[in-house]
Amino acid sequence: MFRRILALLLVLVMVALFTASCGQSSKPQSAEPLVWGMHTDIETLNPIFTESANEANILNAIFSTLIKVNDELEFEPYLLEEMPVVSQDGLTYQFKLREGIKFHDGVELTAEDVKFTYEMKMAEKNAVPSRLRWERIANFEIIDKYTFYITLKEPDITWLEGWAYAESMIVPKHILEAEFIQGGNELSKGGNFSRKPIGSGPYRFVEWKANEFVMLEAFTDYFRGKPQIEKIVFKVVPDLNTMLARFSIGEIDIYDRAAPDHYRQLLKLQEDGMPIEVHNFPSFMSMNAIFNMRLPVFQDRAVRQALNYAFPKERFIDVVLDGVATVAHADTPPMSWAYNPNLKEYEHNPEKAVQLLREAGWKLGEDGVFAKNGVRLSFTINTNTGNPVREAFQEIAKQEWEAIGAEVFIQNYEAATLFGDILRNLKFDMIVLGSAAGIDPDSKTLWHSSQRPELYGTGQNFAGFSNQRIDELLEAGLKETSQEARVAIYHEVQQILSQEVPYLFICFFNSITAVPANLENFRPNPTLAGNAWNIFEWKLN
Repeated sequence: MFRRILALLLVLVMVALFTASCGQSSKPQSAEPLVWGMHTDIETLNPIFTESANEANILNAIFSTLIKVNDELEFEPYLLEEMPVVSQDGLTYQFKLREGIKFHDGVELTAEDVKFTYEMKMAEKNAVPSRLRWERIANFEIIDKYTFYITLKEPDITWLEGWAYAESMIVPKHILEAEFIQGGNELSKGGNFSRKPIGSGPYRFVEWKANEFVMLEAFTDYFRGKPQIEKIVFKVVPDLNTMLARFSIGEIDIYDRAAPDHYRQLLKLQEDGMPIEVHNFPSFMSMNAIFNMRLPVFQDRAVRQALNYAFPKERFIDVVLDGVATVAHADTPPMSWAYNPNLKEYEHNPEKAVQLLREAGWKLGEDGVFAKNGVRLSFTINTNTGNPVREAFQEIAKQEWEAIGAEVFIQNYEAATLFGDILRNLKFDMIVLGSAAGIDPDSKTLWHSSQRPELYGTGQNFAGFSNQRIDELLEAGLKETSQEARVAIYHEVQQILSQEVPYLFICFFNSITAVPANLENFRPNPTLAGNAWNIFEWKLN
Protein backbone atom coordinates (compact mmCIF):
# COMPACT_ATOMS: atom_id res chain seq x y z
CA MET A 1 0.00 0.00 0.00
CA PHE A 2 2.80 2.39 0.92
CA ARG A 3 4.74 1.72 -2.26
CA ARG A 4 1.57 2.17 -4.33
CA ILE A 5 0.78 5.53 -2.75
CA LEU A 6 4.35 6.73 -3.06
CA ALA A 7 4.49 5.62 -6.67
CA LEU A 8 1.27 7.46 -7.42
CA LEU A 9 2.57 10.66 -5.88
CA LEU A 10 5.87 10.42 -7.74
CA VAL A 11 4.14 9.72 -11.04
CA LEU A 12 1.98 12.81 -10.63
CA VAL A 13 5.04 14.90 -9.88
CA MET A 14 7.10 13.50 -12.74
CA VAL A 15 4.28 13.96 -15.25
CA ALA A 16 4.05 17.57 -14.19
CA LEU A 17 7.80 18.09 -14.41
CA PHE A 18 8.18 16.41 -17.80
CA THR A 19 5.60 18.82 -19.20
CA ALA A 20 7.60 21.76 -17.95
CA SER A 21 11.03 23.22 -18.52
CA CYS A 22 13.22 23.96 -15.51
CA GLY A 23 15.11 26.72 -17.31
CA GLN A 24 13.55 29.55 -15.31
CA SER A 25 15.71 32.64 -15.07
CA SER A 26 15.78 34.83 -11.97
CA LYS A 27 13.33 37.70 -12.17
CA PRO A 28 15.01 41.09 -12.40
CA GLN A 29 13.79 44.03 -10.36
CA SER A 30 10.88 45.16 -12.55
CA ALA A 31 7.18 45.83 -12.64
CA GLU A 32 6.57 42.09 -12.93
CA PRO A 33 4.95 40.87 -9.71
CA LEU A 34 6.61 38.41 -7.38
CA VAL A 35 4.24 35.43 -7.26
CA TRP A 36 3.79 33.55 -4.00
CA GLY A 37 1.99 30.21 -4.35
CA MET A 38 -0.49 29.16 -1.67
CA HIS A 39 -2.38 25.89 -1.76
CA THR A 40 -5.61 27.10 -0.18
CA ASP A 41 -7.63 30.25 -0.55
CA ILE A 42 -8.21 32.52 2.41
CA GLU A 43 -11.38 33.42 4.29
CA THR A 44 -10.62 36.95 5.43
CA LEU A 45 -8.10 39.79 5.28
CA ASN A 46 -9.26 41.24 8.60
CA PRO A 47 -6.73 40.50 11.39
CA ILE A 48 -9.57 40.47 13.91
CA PHE A 49 -10.64 37.09 12.53
CA THR A 50 -7.53 35.56 11.01
CA GLU A 51 -6.40 32.05 12.00
CA SER A 52 -4.68 30.63 8.91
CA ALA A 53 -1.01 30.61 7.87
CA ASN A 54 -1.88 31.74 4.34
CA GLU A 55 -3.77 34.72 5.72
CA ALA A 56 -0.85 35.54 8.02
CA ASN A 57 1.57 35.73 5.08
CA ILE A 58 -0.64 38.20 3.22
CA LEU A 59 -1.46 40.19 6.34
CA ASN A 60 2.27 40.58 7.04
CA ALA A 61 2.37 42.69 3.90
CA ILE A 62 -0.81 44.73 4.49
CA PHE A 63 -0.76 45.34 8.25
CA SER A 64 1.72 45.95 11.05
CA THR A 65 2.32 44.53 14.52
CA LEU A 66 3.66 46.32 17.57
CA ILE A 67 6.65 43.97 17.72
CA LYS A 68 8.30 41.35 15.53
CA VAL A 69 9.78 37.97 16.34
CA ASN A 70 12.70 37.50 13.98
CA ASP A 71 14.29 34.44 12.43
CA GLU A 72 16.58 34.10 15.47
CA LEU A 73 13.49 33.86 17.73
CA GLU A 74 14.26 37.27 19.23
CA PHE A 75 11.74 40.05 19.82
CA GLU A 76 12.27 43.47 18.29
CA PRO A 77 10.13 46.63 18.14
CA TYR A 78 8.22 47.36 14.94
CA LEU A 79 5.43 49.92 15.35
CA LEU A 80 6.97 50.67 18.73
CA GLU A 81 9.99 52.90 19.31
CA GLU A 82 11.39 50.30 21.69
CA MET A 83 10.29 47.14 23.43
CA PRO A 84 7.67 47.86 26.11
CA VAL A 85 8.74 48.64 29.66
CA VAL A 86 7.27 46.17 32.17
CA SER A 87 6.51 47.04 35.79
CA GLN A 88 8.30 45.21 38.60
CA ASP A 89 5.20 43.18 39.44
CA GLY A 90 4.92 42.02 35.83
CA LEU A 91 1.42 43.44 35.41
CA THR A 92 1.75 46.78 33.59
CA TYR A 93 3.31 47.30 30.17
CA GLN A 94 4.19 50.76 28.86
CA PHE A 95 4.10 51.09 25.06
CA LYS A 96 5.41 53.98 22.95
CA LEU A 97 4.44 54.08 19.24
CA ARG A 98 6.63 55.55 16.53
CA GLU A 99 5.29 58.88 15.29
CA GLY A 100 4.17 59.49 11.71
CA ILE A 101 3.12 55.95 10.79
CA LYS A 102 0.37 56.15 8.18
CA PHE A 103 -2.41 53.85 7.13
CA HIS A 104 -2.75 53.36 3.38
CA ASP A 105 -5.36 56.14 3.19
CA GLY A 106 -2.93 58.63 4.72
CA VAL A 107 -4.41 58.77 8.23
CA GLU A 108 -1.89 58.45 11.06
CA LEU A 109 -1.85 55.33 13.24
CA THR A 110 -2.18 56.19 16.94
CA ALA A 111 -2.84 54.63 20.33
CA GLU A 112 -6.57 54.92 19.60
CA ASP A 113 -6.19 52.35 16.83
CA VAL A 114 -4.39 49.93 19.14
CA LYS A 115 -7.10 50.23 21.76
CA PHE A 116 -9.80 49.83 19.12
CA THR A 117 -8.12 46.61 17.91
CA TYR A 118 -8.32 45.30 21.48
CA GLU A 119 -11.97 46.35 21.74
CA MET A 120 -12.82 44.52 18.51
CA LYS A 121 -11.19 41.36 19.86
CA MET A 122 -13.36 41.64 22.96
CA ALA A 123 -16.63 42.71 21.28
CA GLU A 124 -19.20 40.13 22.29
CA LYS A 125 -20.72 39.59 18.84
CA ASN A 126 -17.44 39.34 16.95
CA ALA A 127 -16.76 35.64 16.31
CA VAL A 128 -13.00 35.85 16.88
CA PRO A 129 -10.97 32.60 16.94
CA SER A 130 -9.91 33.17 20.54
CA ARG A 131 -10.15 35.90 23.18
CA LEU A 132 -7.72 34.23 25.53
CA ARG A 133 -4.90 36.78 25.24
CA TRP A 134 -7.28 39.72 25.29
CA GLU A 135 -9.27 38.54 28.27
CA ARG A 136 -6.12 38.75 30.34
CA ILE A 137 -6.16 42.56 30.06
CA ALA A 138 -7.54 44.36 33.12
CA ASN A 139 -7.08 47.94 31.88
CA PHE A 140 -6.05 49.74 28.70
CA GLU A 141 -5.09 53.37 29.35
CA ILE A 142 -4.16 55.89 26.64
CA ILE A 143 -1.69 58.48 27.95
CA ASP A 144 -1.25 60.50 24.79
CA LYS A 145 -1.41 60.05 21.02
CA TYR A 146 1.50 57.61 20.98
CA THR A 147 1.73 56.26 24.54
CA PHE A 148 -0.48 53.72 26.28
CA TYR A 149 -0.38 51.38 29.24
CA ILE A 150 -1.84 47.89 29.41
CA THR A 151 -2.34 46.25 32.81
CA LEU A 152 -2.97 42.51 33.09
CA LYS A 153 -5.25 40.82 35.59
CA GLU A 154 -2.37 38.61 36.67
CA PRO A 155 1.21 38.03 35.54
CA ASP A 156 1.53 36.12 32.27
CA ILE A 157 5.00 35.41 30.98
CA THR A 158 3.70 34.42 27.54
CA TRP A 159 1.43 37.38 26.92
CA LEU A 160 3.76 39.69 24.99
CA GLU A 161 4.61 37.16 22.27
CA GLY A 162 1.14 37.36 20.77
CA TRP A 163 1.69 40.98 19.73
CA ALA A 164 4.15 39.71 17.11
CA TYR A 165 1.59 37.68 15.18
CA ALA A 166 -1.18 38.33 12.67
CA GLU A 167 -4.01 38.15 15.22
CA SER A 168 -2.60 41.32 16.85
CA MET A 169 -2.11 43.44 13.74
CA ILE A 170 -3.45 46.95 14.22
CA VAL A 171 -6.61 47.93 12.32
CA PRO A 172 -7.78 51.51 11.55
CA LYS A 173 -10.46 52.73 13.93
CA HIS A 174 -11.58 55.54 11.61
CA ILE A 175 -12.62 52.99 8.96
CA LEU A 176 -13.66 49.86 10.81
CA GLU A 177 -15.66 51.51 13.58
CA ALA A 178 -18.37 52.59 11.13
CA GLU A 179 -18.70 49.03 9.76
CA PHE A 180 -18.89 47.73 13.32
CA ILE A 181 -21.70 50.12 14.27
CA GLN A 182 -23.61 49.55 11.02
CA GLY A 183 -23.40 45.81 11.63
CA GLY A 184 -25.15 46.14 14.99
CA ASN A 185 -21.89 46.15 16.97
CA GLU A 186 -20.63 43.20 15.00
CA LEU A 187 -17.97 42.55 12.37
CA SER A 188 -17.83 39.50 10.12
CA LYS A 189 -15.28 37.62 8.03
CA GLY A 190 -17.32 38.53 4.98
CA GLY A 191 -17.58 42.25 5.74
CA ASN A 192 -16.35 45.00 3.44
CA PHE A 193 -13.12 45.53 5.37
CA SER A 194 -12.37 41.79 5.28
CA ARG A 195 -12.54 41.96 1.48
CA LYS A 196 -10.87 45.37 0.98
CA PRO A 197 -8.51 45.97 3.87
CA ILE A 198 -6.56 49.12 4.68
CA GLY A 199 -3.50 48.67 6.86
CA SER A 200 -0.19 50.37 7.62
CA GLY A 201 2.13 47.70 6.22
CA PRO A 202 4.56 47.82 3.28
CA TYR A 203 1.94 46.84 0.68
CA ARG A 204 -1.49 48.19 -0.26
CA PHE A 205 -4.38 45.93 -1.15
CA VAL A 206 -5.31 45.97 -4.86
CA GLU A 207 -7.56 42.99 -5.62
CA TRP A 208 -8.78 39.68 -4.25
CA LYS A 209 -10.34 37.24 -6.68
CA ALA A 210 -11.72 34.29 -4.72
CA ASN A 211 -9.92 30.97 -5.34
CA GLU A 212 -7.49 32.70 -7.70
CA PHE A 213 -5.26 35.41 -6.23
CA VAL A 214 -4.69 38.38 -3.96
CA MET A 215 -2.73 41.26 -5.51
CA LEU A 216 -0.79 43.88 -3.54
CA GLU A 217 1.33 46.89 -4.54
CA ALA A 218 4.09 48.74 -2.71
CA PHE A 219 2.95 51.50 -0.33
CA THR A 220 4.85 54.70 -1.10
CA ASP A 221 4.48 56.19 2.40
CA TYR A 222 5.42 53.07 4.34
CA PHE A 223 7.20 54.20 7.50
CA ARG A 224 10.35 52.17 6.79
CA GLY A 225 10.56 53.33 3.19
CA LYS A 226 8.84 52.12 0.06
CA PRO A 227 9.49 48.39 -0.59
CA GLN A 228 11.73 47.64 -3.55
CA ILE A 229 9.48 44.93 -4.98
CA GLU A 230 6.62 46.80 -6.67
CA LYS A 231 3.93 44.10 -6.74
CA ILE A 232 3.27 40.82 -5.01
CA VAL A 233 0.61 38.31 -6.02
CA PHE A 234 -0.48 35.49 -3.71
CA LYS A 235 -1.74 32.89 -6.16
CA VAL A 236 -4.03 30.00 -5.20
CA VAL A 237 -2.93 26.63 -6.58
CA PRO A 238 -5.02 24.03 -4.71
CA ASP A 239 -3.10 20.97 -5.93
CA LEU A 240 0.47 20.77 -4.63
CA ASN A 241 1.72 18.73 -7.57
CA THR A 242 0.44 21.45 -9.87
CA MET A 243 2.17 23.98 -7.60
CA LEU A 244 5.49 22.20 -8.10
CA ALA A 245 5.00 22.05 -11.86
CA ARG A 246 4.16 25.76 -12.07
CA PHE A 247 7.11 26.63 -9.86
CA SER A 248 9.41 24.65 -12.16
CA ILE A 249 8.48 26.83 -15.15
CA GLY A 250 8.53 30.14 -13.31
CA GLU A 251 4.79 30.78 -13.02
CA ILE A 252 5.24 30.62 -9.24
CA ASP A 253 8.27 32.35 -7.68
CA ILE A 254 7.86 31.26 -4.06
CA TYR A 255 6.76 27.77 -3.10
CA ASP A 256 6.23 28.16 0.64
CA ARG A 257 5.62 25.26 3.01
CA ALA A 258 6.28 22.82 0.19
CA ALA A 259 5.03 19.25 0.42
CA PRO A 260 7.77 17.20 2.14
CA ASP A 261 7.78 14.68 -0.70
CA HIS A 262 8.66 17.55 -3.08
CA TYR A 263 11.93 18.33 -1.31
CA ARG A 264 14.08 16.09 -3.50
CA GLN A 265 12.38 17.38 -6.66
CA LEU A 266 13.16 20.95 -5.62
CA LEU A 267 16.79 20.06 -4.97
CA LYS A 268 16.94 18.36 -8.38
CA LEU A 269 15.64 21.53 -10.05
CA GLN A 270 18.39 23.47 -8.30
CA GLU A 271 21.05 20.94 -9.28
CA ASP A 272 19.88 21.10 -12.90
CA GLY A 273 20.54 24.83 -13.03
CA MET A 274 17.31 26.47 -11.94
CA PRO A 275 18.34 29.63 -10.05
CA ILE A 276 16.58 28.94 -6.77
CA GLU A 277 17.38 28.51 -3.10
CA VAL A 278 15.74 25.63 -1.23
CA HIS A 279 15.39 26.12 2.52
CA ASN A 280 14.86 23.14 4.84
CA PHE A 281 14.66 23.92 8.55
CA PRO A 282 12.92 22.64 11.71
CA SER A 283 9.63 24.31 12.43
CA PHE A 284 6.80 24.56 14.92
CA MET A 285 4.44 23.12 12.30
CA SER A 286 2.76 19.80 12.94
CA MET A 287 0.19 17.50 11.36
CA ASN A 288 -2.52 15.94 13.52
CA ALA A 289 -5.78 14.05 13.27
CA ILE A 290 -8.26 15.56 15.73
CA PHE A 291 -10.74 13.22 17.42
CA ASN A 292 -14.15 14.78 18.05
CA MET A 293 -14.46 13.56 21.62
CA ARG A 294 -18.08 14.70 21.85
CA LEU A 295 -18.97 11.59 19.83
CA PRO A 296 -19.55 8.30 21.70
CA VAL A 297 -17.09 6.42 19.50
CA PHE A 298 -14.19 8.66 20.55
CA GLN A 299 -15.11 9.14 24.19
CA ASP A 300 -13.42 5.84 25.01
CA ARG A 301 -9.69 6.41 25.51
CA ALA A 302 -9.01 2.81 24.50
CA VAL A 303 -10.33 3.59 21.00
CA ARG A 304 -8.10 6.63 20.65
CA GLN A 305 -5.05 4.71 21.87
CA ALA A 306 -5.86 1.72 19.65
CA LEU A 307 -6.04 3.91 16.54
CA ASN A 308 -2.67 5.38 17.51
CA TYR A 309 -1.12 1.92 17.77
CA ALA A 310 -2.67 0.88 14.46
CA PHE A 311 -1.23 3.77 12.46
CA PRO A 312 2.41 3.39 11.27
CA LYS A 313 3.80 6.88 11.89
CA GLU A 314 7.44 6.06 11.15
CA ARG A 315 6.69 4.42 7.81
CA PHE A 316 4.31 7.23 6.89
CA ILE A 317 7.10 9.74 7.46
CA ASP A 318 9.67 7.67 5.55
CA VAL A 319 7.50 6.85 2.55
CA VAL A 320 5.04 9.73 2.15
CA LEU A 321 7.10 12.55 3.68
CA ASP A 322 10.42 11.32 2.35
CA GLY A 323 11.79 11.41 5.90
CA VAL A 324 11.48 15.20 6.18
CA ALA A 325 9.67 15.16 9.53
CA THR A 326 9.85 13.67 13.03
CA VAL A 327 7.30 11.53 14.85
CA ALA A 328 5.01 13.40 17.25
CA HIS A 329 3.91 12.00 20.60
CA ALA A 330 2.27 15.17 21.96
CA ASP A 331 1.87 18.83 20.99
CA THR A 332 5.36 20.27 21.62
CA PRO A 333 8.05 20.02 18.89
CA PRO A 334 11.55 18.70 19.59
CA MET A 335 13.04 22.15 18.88
CA SER A 336 11.20 23.63 21.89
CA TRP A 337 13.00 24.17 25.19
CA ALA A 338 9.96 22.59 26.89
CA TYR A 339 9.98 19.36 24.85
CA ASN A 340 9.56 16.16 26.87
CA PRO A 341 11.66 13.35 25.32
CA ASN A 342 10.21 10.68 27.62
CA LEU A 343 6.63 10.36 26.45
CA LYS A 344 4.44 7.34 25.86
CA GLU A 345 5.12 6.22 22.30
CA TYR A 346 2.73 4.39 20.00
CA GLU A 347 4.82 2.07 17.90
CA HIS A 348 2.99 0.39 15.05
CA ASN A 349 1.36 -2.59 16.77
CA PRO A 350 -2.01 -3.66 15.31
CA GLU A 351 -2.17 -6.66 17.67
CA LYS A 352 -1.92 -4.39 20.69
CA ALA A 353 -4.61 -2.14 19.18
CA VAL A 354 -7.02 -5.08 18.97
CA GLN A 355 -6.10 -6.20 22.48
CA LEU A 356 -6.89 -2.73 23.87
CA LEU A 357 -10.28 -2.72 22.19
CA ARG A 358 -11.19 -6.18 23.48
CA GLU A 359 -10.07 -5.32 27.03
CA ALA A 360 -12.24 -2.18 26.92
CA GLY A 361 -15.32 -4.28 26.07
CA TRP A 362 -15.46 -3.80 22.30
CA LYS A 363 -16.65 -6.89 20.43
CA LEU A 364 -16.11 -7.78 16.80
CA GLY A 365 -19.42 -8.02 14.95
CA GLU A 366 -20.35 -10.34 12.09
CA ASP A 367 -19.70 -7.47 9.70
CA GLY A 368 -16.07 -7.30 10.87
CA VAL A 369 -16.52 -4.04 12.75
CA PHE A 370 -16.04 -3.62 16.50
CA ALA A 371 -19.00 -2.37 18.55
CA LYS A 372 -19.75 -1.59 22.18
CA ASN A 373 -23.08 -0.70 23.81
CA GLY A 374 -24.66 -0.13 20.41
CA VAL A 375 -21.84 2.12 19.18
CA ARG A 376 -19.94 0.86 16.13
CA LEU A 377 -16.29 1.70 15.54
CA SER A 378 -17.30 3.65 12.44
CA PHE A 379 -16.28 7.20 11.53
CA THR A 380 -15.36 9.59 8.72
CA ILE A 381 -12.02 11.36 8.20
CA ASN A 382 -12.10 14.87 6.72
CA THR A 383 -9.38 17.12 5.34
CA ASN A 384 -8.96 19.70 2.57
CA THR A 385 -8.88 18.62 -1.07
CA GLY A 386 -5.67 18.93 -3.08
CA ASN A 387 -3.29 18.16 -0.21
CA PRO A 388 -1.60 14.88 -1.21
CA VAL A 389 0.14 14.37 2.15
CA ARG A 390 -3.10 14.57 4.15
CA GLU A 391 -4.93 12.51 1.56
CA ALA A 392 -2.18 9.87 1.75
CA PHE A 393 -2.63 9.79 5.52
CA GLN A 394 -6.35 9.16 5.04
CA GLU A 395 -5.80 6.28 2.62
CA ILE A 396 -3.19 4.60 4.80
CA ALA A 397 -5.22 5.13 7.97
CA LYS A 398 -8.34 3.71 6.34
CA GLN A 399 -6.52 0.54 5.30
CA GLU A 400 -4.74 0.05 8.62
CA TRP A 401 -7.77 0.81 10.78
CA GLU A 402 -10.16 -1.33 8.78
CA ALA A 403 -7.65 -4.18 9.20
CA ILE A 404 -8.17 -4.05 12.98
CA GLY A 405 -11.98 -3.85 12.83
CA ALA A 406 -12.96 -0.26 12.17
CA GLU A 407 -15.22 1.10 9.42
CA VAL A 408 -13.65 4.22 7.91
CA PHE A 409 -15.02 6.70 5.38
CA ILE A 410 -13.24 9.60 3.69
CA GLN A 411 -14.93 12.92 2.90
CA ASN A 412 -12.90 15.94 1.83
CA TYR A 413 -13.85 19.57 1.23
CA GLU A 414 -12.51 22.73 -0.33
CA ALA A 415 -10.46 24.61 2.26
CA ALA A 416 -13.00 27.39 2.79
CA THR A 417 -15.70 24.86 3.64
CA LEU A 418 -13.45 22.66 5.77
CA PHE A 419 -12.06 25.50 7.92
CA GLY A 420 -15.37 27.33 7.93
CA ASP A 421 -18.51 25.26 8.27
CA ILE A 422 -16.98 21.85 9.07
CA LEU A 423 -14.35 22.86 11.63
CA ARG A 424 -16.01 25.89 13.17
CA ASN A 425 -19.35 24.12 13.57
CA LEU A 426 -17.69 20.88 14.71
CA LYS A 427 -19.29 18.84 11.92
CA PHE A 428 -16.57 16.21 11.87
CA ASP A 429 -15.72 12.83 13.36
CA MET A 430 -12.01 13.11 12.74
CA ILE A 431 -10.31 15.99 10.91
CA VAL A 432 -6.73 16.08 9.62
CA LEU A 433 -5.08 19.50 9.88
CA GLY A 434 -1.76 21.25 10.08
CA SER A 435 -1.02 23.31 13.16
CA ALA A 436 1.54 25.95 14.08
CA ALA A 437 2.75 26.57 17.62
CA GLY A 438 4.36 29.66 19.04
CA ILE A 439 7.80 29.95 20.61
CA ASP A 440 6.30 29.54 24.05
CA PRO A 441 4.87 26.10 24.92
CA ASP A 442 1.62 27.57 26.27
CA SER A 443 -1.27 25.71 24.62
CA LYS A 444 -4.23 26.82 26.71
CA THR A 445 -6.34 27.70 23.68
CA LEU A 446 -6.08 24.09 22.44
CA TRP A 447 -6.59 22.07 25.61
CA HIS A 448 -8.16 24.12 28.39
CA SER A 449 -11.81 23.25 29.00
CA SER A 450 -12.72 26.96 28.84
CA GLN A 451 -11.63 26.97 25.18
CA ARG A 452 -14.33 24.62 23.90
CA PRO A 453 -16.08 26.71 21.21
CA GLU A 454 -19.42 24.92 21.48
CA LEU A 455 -19.64 25.87 25.17
CA TYR A 456 -18.05 29.30 25.28
CA GLY A 457 -18.28 30.63 21.71
CA THR A 458 -14.51 30.96 21.37
CA GLY A 459 -11.31 28.94 21.60
CA GLN A 460 -9.66 26.24 19.51
CA ASN A 461 -10.30 23.19 21.67
CA PHE A 462 -11.90 21.49 18.67
CA ALA A 463 -11.39 18.05 20.19
CA GLY A 464 -13.76 18.89 23.06
CA PHE A 465 -11.06 17.77 25.53
CA SER A 466 -11.65 18.36 29.26
CA ASN A 467 -9.14 17.41 31.94
CA GLN A 468 -8.98 19.13 35.31
CA ARG A 469 -5.26 18.51 35.81
CA ILE A 470 -4.49 19.91 32.34
CA ASP A 471 -6.51 23.03 33.22
CA GLU A 472 -4.52 23.50 36.43
CA LEU A 473 -1.18 23.01 34.70
CA LEU A 474 -1.96 25.37 31.83
CA GLU A 475 -3.04 28.10 34.24
CA ALA A 476 0.08 27.59 36.36
CA GLY A 477 2.33 27.72 33.30
CA LEU A 478 1.12 31.22 32.46
CA LYS A 479 1.96 32.58 35.92
CA GLU A 480 5.28 30.86 36.55
CA THR A 481 8.36 32.96 35.67
CA SER A 482 11.04 30.31 36.29
CA GLN A 483 11.83 28.45 33.07
CA GLU A 484 12.96 25.43 35.05
CA ALA A 485 9.60 25.26 36.81
CA ARG A 486 7.77 25.77 33.52
CA VAL A 487 9.68 22.89 31.94
CA ALA A 488 8.30 20.60 34.64
CA ILE A 489 4.78 21.95 34.07
CA TYR A 490 4.81 21.44 30.31
CA HIS A 491 6.50 18.06 30.59
CA GLU A 492 3.51 16.93 32.62
CA VAL A 493 1.08 18.50 30.12
CA GLN A 494 2.70 16.52 27.31
CA GLN A 495 2.70 13.36 29.42
CA ILE A 496 -1.05 13.61 29.96
CA LEU A 497 -1.70 14.38 26.30
CA SER A 498 0.35 11.39 25.20
CA GLN A 499 -1.78 9.17 27.46
CA GLU A 500 -5.17 10.71 26.69
CA VAL A 501 -4.47 11.34 22.95
CA PRO A 502 -7.23 13.86 22.13
CA TYR A 503 -5.35 14.01 18.81
CA LEU A 504 -3.57 11.38 16.86
CA PHE A 505 -0.30 13.31 16.97
CA ILE A 506 1.31 12.42 13.65
CA CYS A 507 4.47 14.42 13.03
CA PHE A 508 6.40 17.67 13.23
CA PHE A 509 7.39 18.95 9.82
CA ASN A 510 10.58 20.45 8.64
CA SER A 511 9.59 23.60 6.79
CA ILE A 512 10.59 23.60 3.13
CA THR A 513 10.44 26.77 1.08
CA ALA A 514 11.90 27.45 -2.36
CA VAL A 515 12.56 31.01 -3.53
CA PRO A 516 14.42 32.75 -6.37
CA ALA A 517 18.19 32.75 -5.85
CA ASN A 518 18.24 36.51 -6.36
CA LEU A 519 15.67 37.26 -3.65
CA GLU A 520 17.67 39.12 -1.04
CA ASN A 521 16.84 39.24 2.68
CA PHE A 522 14.54 36.23 2.63
CA ARG A 523 15.02 34.83 6.14
CA PRO A 524 12.80 31.85 6.97
CA ASN A 525 10.97 32.15 10.27
CA PRO A 526 9.78 28.99 12.07
CA THR A 527 7.25 30.81 14.27
CA LEU A 528 3.64 31.89 13.74
CA ALA A 529 5.05 35.07 12.21
CA GLY A 530 5.61 33.10 8.99
CA ASN A 531 8.18 33.48 6.24
CA ALA A 532 6.74 36.83 5.12
CA TRP A 533 7.56 38.39 8.51
CA ASN A 534 10.16 40.74 6.96
CA ILE A 535 8.65 41.10 3.50
CA PHE A 536 9.36 44.85 3.66
CA GLU A 537 13.12 44.10 3.41
CA TRP A 538 12.98 41.89 0.33
CA LYS A 539 14.46 42.87 -3.01
CA LEU A 540 15.29 41.17 -6.28
CA ASN A 541 18.72 41.66 -7.86
